[in-house]
Amino acid sequence: MVISNFEAQNTYINTYFNLIIMKKTFITLFALFLFFYPTFIKAQAPAQATDVMLQAFYWDSYSDSKWTTLNSQASELAQSFTMLWLPPSGDANSPYSNTMGYTDVYWFKQNSSFGTQTELQTLISNLKSQGTRCIADIVINHRNGVTSWTDFPSETYNGVTYTWGSWAICNSDECVAAGYAATGAPEGYKPDGTRCDDFGGARDLDHSNVTVQNTIKAYLQFMKNDMGYDGWRYDMTKGYPANYTAMYNDAAGAYYSVGEYWDGAYDPQVAWIDATSKKSTTFDWSFKYALNNASGGDLTKLVWTYNGANQPAGIIHNPNYRRYATTFIDNHDTYRDSNKFTGDVLMANAFMICSPGIPCVFLPHWKQYKSQIQAMIAARRAVQVHSESAVTVNQSASNLYVATVTGKTGSLIVKLGSGSYSAPSDYTLATSGNDYAIWTKGGSVLPILTVTPASGTYITGQTVTMTATGSADIYYTSDGTTPTSSSTKYTSPITLPVGPTTVKAIAINANGSSSVTSNSYTIVDKKTSITVRFKAPTTWTSVDVYVWEVINGTASELLGKWPGTAVTKDAAGYYTYTVTNFTQPTINVIFNNANKGEQTVDLSTTDNICWNVGSVAATSPNVKYNADVDASCVTAVEKIPADNWKIYPNPTSGILHLDLPETVNKVVISSVLGAKIKELEVMSKQIDISSYPSGMYFITISDNNGAVSTKPIMKK
Repeated sequence: MVISNFEAQNTYINTYFNLIIMKKTFITLFALFLFFYPTFIKAQAPAQATDVMLQAFYWDSYSDSKWTTLNSQASELAQSFTMLWLPPSGDANSPYSNTMGYTDVYWFKQNSSFGTQTELQTLISNLKSQGTRCIADIVINHRNGVTSWTDFPSETYNGVTYTWGSWAICNSDECVAAGYAATGAPEGYKPDGTRCDDFGGARDLDHSNVTVQNTIKAYLQFMKNDMGYDGWRYDMTKGYPANYTAMYNDAAGAYYSVGEYWDGAYDPQVAWIDATSKKSTTFDWSFKYALNNASGGDLTKLVWTYNGANQPAGIIHNPNYRRYATTFIDNHDTYRDSNKFTGDVLMANAFMICSPGIPCVFLPHWKQYKSQIQAMIAARRAVQVHSESAVTVNQSASNLYVATVTGKTGSLIVKLGSGSYSAPSDYTLATSGNDYAIWTKGGSVLPILTVTPASGTYITGQTVTMTATGSADIYYTSDGTTPTSSSTKYTSPITLPVGPTTVKAIAINANGSSSVTSNSYTIVDKKTSITVRFKAPTTWTSVDVYVWEVINGTASELLGKWPGTAVTKDAAGYYTYTVTNFTQPTINVIFNNANKGEQTVDLSTTDNICWNVGSVAATSPNVKYNADVDASCVTAVEKIPADNWKIYPNPTSGILHLDLPETVNKVVISSVLGAKIKELEVMSKQIDISSYPSGMYFITISDNNGAVSTKPIMKK
């Protein structure tokens, strides 16, 4: 084929212009991508979100919401919730024993009344591995000083030190009247043009200041990247302009955000959403107050009109804004004042869980009505109801509310009230109770698996019980492997052996399977007494010991209220006390200098134990010391020389070899906290610990004369 010069030039010119057009198209598309990127990629109000959140605390829930307590329940919580909203986790300006953390001081130190930073990271990581995100309670409207109203701490993150002065405080703050300097800009404005709200308990921050902004951005990056959080609940968002929420969310790039814009009226809430450029959800206070109003017996209060059609009340009544609504019935604030919901809690949860928006279940409701709420969430999940789901209100009367809600894979019908209603024949009843019922069509209802008790240390004879919904069979393993339908079938309660055991389980029915639960147990012999010993700092002239145990999630004091009982120093330099009035395998202990501002961190043990004072864990407002287990410490017992016996290999992945004196008659394996895991009569020179979780343990030997010796081992 011959191509003339003219044709060749023409082809070249056409190709050239086509490339220019393609380049311009690419540039245009790329520009559009950059323009919409913040809204669609970083906006922390996920589209068509199928999430259900649990507020995992209430006011003063120091026992129920401890990081270790929640971690022991992680498998169960992950069955129902895709997000957990945790209480403020930073170092706050009150004694750790009695603060909720809403007057925070340190942002890059996450030790709180609910546990240590390490315990928090373990909880977040465990939940995330099971598909549940943790949401941080972020308090950036205000901040407290270390020792006074305004002496903010200097903190360093990623090589940058953030130091604040009086310029960080709004000049309208009440600290000025108390004689402190506050030279920042005045309070900003709410979307309606009025001044933002003041908070009298701490210093109101000037968010227009670039250093304040950069510190908050770094704080959120720390919480996301170092702690593992996936989103935020912003406290008191009426206290600073909404555009800063958008700024901080753009910088953080997390999955989810919700603001506490406490206003029962619809318009101010929507105005706040718009002022954030729709980069955050907000708690749907108008939804909450509609429920409060309906609790008097008139269910028509649950219905609002949008474009002539009945819809569920609240922000969610508007299809254009329901994506930005996080619905709730009560929270830690409303539950303790006149705003508390006083109606039928189960009916209210059925209304919330079977409506669009992202529902947030409250911990006290979950604890009281766990099985019923589990079934409601399972119905929502079966048909994939989401935050933007379409709703048709079929019937509305003072004693009846019926609505059809469309999900991604099916639909459900929810009926509330005492009025009569018959669902269409192609809908199947998913769950029901007094004055509520839920039917589903399409989708698939997966089983819900419940395993009790939660992970923890228990005494000999403890059994594990499993139940599942949806006519499911349950299969389990006790060797750490993942269960399948070929694993042991559960038929009756499992009695746990002495020592550590990890029980994993799965429920399977015709529609599929539940997620795998994993619970770790340590079974020990119950003792009649436990002696605790502590070598305190030399500066302590008097020492008290505070002891408590936890029974069904509630703390029970054993030696009186804080600071506990006075103890004296023995000849070896240890402050010693023998506890006898406990009923649980584990006791919890804090040694303190007679309530003079210094104490240990929370300690726990299941057996006699000695601690030496360790490094400083916190300095404000109380000095808190770590405590190191002293494995060589015993209570007035002769010791076997350490050179007389050997353990190898150490560390080990399974088999330990022991070279022991002939007089040794007993070997005990204990946890790092002193809990007896296993006791052996000396019949073999080998111990198999391959089934034990990785970590440190102690081997204690004793001979015919009662002499003892202890050495640490490490399980890889």
